[in-house]
Amino acid sequence: MTIIEKAKNFYCEEIVNLKRFAKLHRAHVEELEKLIEGISLGRPEADKEILLLAVWLHDIGFIRDGGGDDHAITGEIIAREWLEKEGYDKNKAERVLHCVRSHRCKDVQPETLEAKIIAFADSASHMTQGIYIDMLKEEREGSTYDPLQKLERDWRDLSFFPEMKNKFEALYEAWRKLIEAYREINIK
Repeated sequence: MTIIEKAKNFYCEEIVNLKRFAKLHRAHVEELEKLIEGISLGRPEADKEILLLAVWLHDIGFIRDGGGDDHAITGEIIAREWLEKEGYDKNKAERVLHCVRSHRCKDVQPETLEAKIIAFADSASHMTQGIYIDMLKEEREGSTYDPLQKLERDWRDLSFFPEMKNKFEALYEAWRKLIEAYREINIK
């Protein structure tokens, strides 16, 4: 079994903890994997093994702690333990861990090509799925996590690849309008 298959199995074992979100999150990671394939085609210098490991490990902290303050920090710790347990090459592991830690572009910014691809694809995958609708429903139930702010952060993170960001502009505009319209409907 390859290290990527092992990472995928690890993810699948962990995702049962998400219960009602398991199917949605699995779809997110599969969408991310497809986006990675497309983005990396034009960038043969990107290490595909690093990318695919990061795909399956980038949200492992979210799965374990339900999001917490910053699941990238938790995810880096969990991914490090798992990669060490698997005996993965230390230099490659650090590159994977940088992708995991920086994918939210919060306290650590993506520096490597692979980390930029992961951050871009993660944000792009939110625009190609229904995460904002789910967040709007949770907002109605009292969540303070703002879907419009999330959309703006996702849009910002597409700036790593401006030539590709342009392809997402119509989706960004549509989501922005949908979020605003949804909020105007006062359903309790």
